[in-house]
Amino acid sequence: MDLFASAWMTRSLGESVSAVHLEQEGGIFAGGWNGNLKHWDAEGELVWTATLPDRITVLAIHGDSVFATAGLHVVCLEAATGTQRWSHALEGSADSLYVFEEYLYAVSSVYDIEHNDFLESAVWNFSFDGTMNWIQRMDERPWTIQEFKGKLYFGLGRPKCGFSALDAQGVITHNAVKTDSPITCGSTTPSDMLFGHANGAVSNQKGKVISSEQSAIELLYATSEGYVAALEDGTLISRNGKVEAWSAVGDPVAVQSGGFSFQGHQTHWVGRWSGSQGVIEIRNIDSGELLVSTQSPRCESIASDSTRLALGFENGEIRLWEHSMFERRMKHGHKSEKKDERKTALQDKLRALRDR
Repeated sequence: MDLFASAWMTRSLGESVSAVHLEQEGGIFAGGWNGNLKHWDAEGELVWTATLPDRITVLAIHGDSVFATAGLHVVCLEAATGTQRWSHALEGSADSLYVFEEYLYAVSSVYDIEHNDFLESAVWNFSFDGTMNWIQRMDERPWTIQEFKGKLYFGLGRPKCGFSALDAQGVITHNAVKTDSPITCGSTTPSDMLFGHANGAVSNQKGKVISSEQSAIELLYATSEGYVAALEDGTLISRNGKVEAWSAVGDPVAVQSGGFSFQGHQTHWVGRWSGSQGVIEIRNIDSGELLVSTQSPRCESIASDSTRLALGFENGEIRLWEHSMFERRMKHGHKSEKKDERKTALQDKLRALRDR
């Protein structure tokens, strides 16, 4: 199957895509390396374009507001028009943000080029009208923000490592993990919160190391039975508990996500990058069966929900796949391949008869 031809929608941001976000109403937002932000509606029509001060790394939606990290700033725009409502400069780069309960949380960090390390990080709490309520500074950089069972958690780097819970008043409760390796990524299901570590360990909400992989965990996707981890060396490995379900090797993984179901099984999507060539791979997340593999530009961002999946590419393209259309194209593609096989077999038989 031609994966790109099966996309429900293809649009251009006009610059390298650094963030994509799917809204519940069916629309899509995309932000770029130079601060360009566009919103398309559920029919694929362009609603508005806005320009933010710097690269957009994270997008979040709450009510009638769009929140974005843009360089040193957190910016709020009106979702319907793209009009800027407020902007707040943080201390250092604006790394991430998360909407939780009635507040917007943002993470910033200051990087020391001379010492090749982070000097200080901070978690900021904002009301949705832009009021800054408090700042909680820390020596460790939070590398992941996760919501789990009514609390907000931050996976930490050195020196403390482990993870911390943060309440609405800014009170931190630190949780140690049975490894002193920095947390690099994380993922949750309704029943489990998992963290990936720089030494290849995977730990859970109890601080227990549940497994150890052969190299650093770059990306982690939690499943109902375990997880799929993308390792620093390009290996994908899926585990159900401690038991390996499947694995796949290849170029380093830039993005990964679970996707909509195909033939009764959830799909798993990854974008790899060799340094000169990209590849998109789609698998059955349960068995690891490779459904589609196609060359692509470098994939920079991914977003999914139960019926759609979007990819943003370095060449400025945004491609959106829709569940039912993907199913039809996959079936049509397989039928075409079977027809080609039958046609080839018939041609071989005719040649054999002529050669007698």
